[in-house]
Formats: sequence, C-alpha cells, structure tokens
Amino acid sequence: MIDSLGYLLDGFVIILGAVLSVAAWKAYKKSGMKSILLLFLAFLMFVAKKVIENFHLIKISLSSEILDVISTTFELLILILFFIALIRRD
Repeated sequence: MIDSLGYLLDGFVIILGAVLSVAAWKAYKKSGMKSILLLFLAFLMFVAKKVIENFHLIKISLSSEILDVISTTFELLILILFFIALIRRD
C-alpha cells in the first residue's frame, strides 16, 4: 500500500516537473532571459532524477550506491542552478 502511494506521488512529481519545465521553456522563448533557461534546466533535471530513482519499475537495475550518488549529484546540480538563476541579472 505504501509502495503504491509512493509510486503514485513520484508520478505526480514527474508530471508536475514536466509541466513546470514546459512553462519555463515557453517563458524563456518569450523573454530570452538566461535565468529562466537555468530554471528550465533545473526542472528538467528534477524530472530526470525522479525517473532514474524509479528505474527499477522498468527492470533496469542499478546498485543502490550508484543510485544514491547519481541522485545526490542531481540534487546538488539542481540547487546550484536554482541559486544561479536567483542571483543572475539579465
């Protein structure tokens, strides 16, 4: 029960991240602001991170150590992109 709820929530997070990515891409195309491009990349990386975390659902097995390193690296890159997007002046 808890596993299926977790998968459902992960699905919602992936969908929301994808929607935010599309919105950020459209905003970037409209305005040309580099900070919005960084937000687009951060949202896209967030979606990729969640997909990688759920690879086991499509029978691609990664060791938990590799998965932890990849996930943490993505989190760090996402935070850096958000930070740069916040402080960048266009």
